Order: sequence, then C-alpha cells, then structure tokens
Amino acid sequence: MANYAPFLPQMVQPELNSFVNTTTVTLKWTASDVDTSDVLVYDVYFGTTAIPTIKVASNSTSTSWTSSTLQAATNYYWKVVVKDNKGGETIGQIWSFKTN
Repeated sequence: MANYAPFLPQMVQPELNSFVNTTTVTLKWTASDVDTSDVLVYDVYFGTTAIPTIKVASNSTSTSWTSSTLQAATNYYWKVVVKDNKGGETIGQIWSFKTN
C-alpha cells in the first residue's frame, strides 16, 4: 500500500506579517495526512533569517511551540516540517511576523 506525504501545514497564529507586542509568542499550526492512520510529528525552525535554519523542536507531537525570548523591532521567520511514521515528509512554507 502506498504512503502519501502529509499535506502542507497551515498557519494558525500569529497571522502572516502581523505585529507581536510581547516578548513571548506561541506559534500554532495544523497539519493532516490523507493516510488518516499515520502518526504526524513536527520539526520547527525559527529565527531572524529569511530562511530559518535553527531547529527549535524535533519530532514534536504538539502543533504549537512557544518562544519567550523575542527581541523588540525584529522580524522573525518560521517553518514547520511535517513527517509521518512511514517516512513521508512535507516542508512547509516560511511564515513571518514582526515585534514592535
């Protein structure tokens, strides 16, 4: 039986290019897979470069991740890689937000 890669993750919060007024942010997303029996895990990349390379979560089962060390007046970028338990992997698009 064929395995299908998970669908692209969908951003929940913060909204794309929105402003965050605190030093803490919780990134949230949703993800799904046509193979409904697959177990999904997530790698989260987060940082201040346009292509985030710092992996802040690995093989997480949670669809959120929190940072409490944001700097003021900074652009942040993040992406989620969705993996299933059969080797399928989907790299999400890069999302961004700014701090005031």
